[in-house]
Amino acid sequence: MLPTKSRKALLASQQLFNNTAIFSISSSSSGAAAALFSLLNLNIPTRQQFFYSCYCSYSTAHAIPVQHLSFNHKDVVQSFKEWFQRRNSGYLDLVFEILSTQDEVDDLALSQLGLHLTESLVLEVLHHGNGKNDVLSCLKFFDWAGHQHGFYHTRATFHAIFKILSKAKLMPLMLDFLDKFMTSRFVHHKFGYGFYGTLVIGYSVAGKPQVALQLFSKMRFQGLDLDGFAYHVLLNSLVEESYFDVADCIARQISLRGFENHVTRCIVVKSLCKQELLDEAASYLRRVILHGDGYRHGDAVGVIMDALCQNGRFDKAGQLVEEIRELGVVPVEPAYRVWLRNLVQAGKLDTALKFLQQKKSLDCYVPGVCEYNALLWRVLKNNRLAEACDLLMEMMESGISADKVTFNAALCFFCKAGMVDVALELFNCKSEFGLSPSSMACNYLINSLCREGNIDEAYNLLTNFTEHDYFPGRRTFSVLADALCREGKVDMMKELVSVALERNFMPSDYQFDKFISALCRARRLEDAYLMQDELNTMNIVARKTTYSNLIYGFNN
Repeated sequence: MLPTKSRKALLASQQLFNNTAIFSISSSSSGAAAALFSLLNLNIPTRQQFFYSCYCSYSTAHAIPVQHLSFNHKDVVQSFKEWFQRRNSGYLDLVFEILSTQDEVDDLALSQLGLHLTESLVLEVLHHGNGKNDVLSCLKFFDWAGHQHGFYHTRATFHAIFKILSKAKLMPLMLDFLDKFMTSRFVHHKFGYGFYGTLVIGYSVAGKPQVALQLFSKMRFQGLDLDGFAYHVLLNSLVEESYFDVADCIARQISLRGFENHVTRCIVVKSLCKQELLDEAASYLRRVILHGDGYRHGDAVGVIMDALCQNGRFDKAGQLVEEIRELGVVPVEPAYRVWLRNLVQAGKLDTALKFLQQKKSLDCYVPGVCEYNALLWRVLKNNRLAEACDLLMEMMESGISADKVTFNAALCFFCKAGMVDVALELFNCKSEFGLSPSSMACNYLINSLCREGNIDEAYNLLTNFTEHDYFPGRRTFSVLADALCREGKVDMMKELVSVALERNFMPSDYQFDKFISALCRARRLEDAYLMQDELNTMNIVARKTTYSNLIYGFNN
């Protein structure tokens, strides 16, 4: 947690920044950096000198580097390192590191972690792997857990692995998976509701409710039935695929069997919303809340909120969330999350930020990491770096556990704020956090290093990234290529072109002309001629100036 004094310093520095209009072109950059250093009680020379230096480093290629000022960047790096190292999913990263190192599961290594296998732990691991899009490791862990003495998979863990396979659109793998596990000891020994019930869940999650219904009919013919969990999975699948009439029939079956609960009502609300019967959905939910356990219907409120926003009825959604809050019987956090997410997606950034501050002060509402990340990326996209800094500080203060998205947003923030050395040091410590940079963060790092004239470091970063199947976007490639040509680093330039062509990335004709001209200036005429000859075989016609440079070079 950050001290109150630091919080006040942040607000004061942002207010100071807002009152400094002389550098309005790049004020967000300078304001964010000033706020951050003021927060960390660093030694800033003067307001004018600091704003001017940040403005220059952010706006020009030949800038006064921020690191030349007399504040200590190590303090900034250390504060963010401590935050990233406090992530509460460290043991989960260790699990997936073990799972991904080899084809077969290292049973000894996993056992030495001392994991107490329970349904909740397995669900947590699978959820973490789903967020990392690591389907193979999820399957390996599921298999390993199922073979551990004393643990048997439950309907919830099967449902979780089915959702992961469905998200990855691996239907053939799901069928193989079902064939393997439904004949194993899990089902027959402890997993009592049987083969057909599991298949109904599997096909429902896979978006094949018609197949699930066929299996369900076979069960009924044999005198078998689904349990409440499977009924709800089937009902939700029917609604998702817009089989509303059949969904109504299944909902009645759920009610007749005494399985109806808040999940049923949430799915009914979703059904009405998908049919664009939004007013009917709201009326239905009001009746349910007033005549039942309102505190269990927060997710249903979120469903209506999302539907209203998707239909452009933001005013109605705002009224509904306030109405629910005033009732005081329904948790408002799900509705707040949906409201913030839709405001950000719709570009209503000022409304979202105002709403967040109001609810933090009035309702002590603290958004989750997903909501903060969505806001953070939106303000970064709009170059509102003072607000980005504020959001990062709020996440630290609130004890929010940073994830990969937060880490990449922080890297981009420091690059945009003209503090690429901080971003670079955090990037170099990524293995300590168990986090990896995204392609966007890589592009920002390379662009920022080129802008500051650190071409060698930018090229080394690119070399490091390409080993992990990353290659820069066209704009970043152009920035780095131009910098290499400008500095006469022709060997690096040739290697960059070679790597690009190996990855079927074709530089533009203009960039090829620059490469050949740079080779001519470096008196590497044979290389320039060979490249020109290669262009001819690809039917690329060089510019007149390129031919002139070649002729001039050979004459000399």
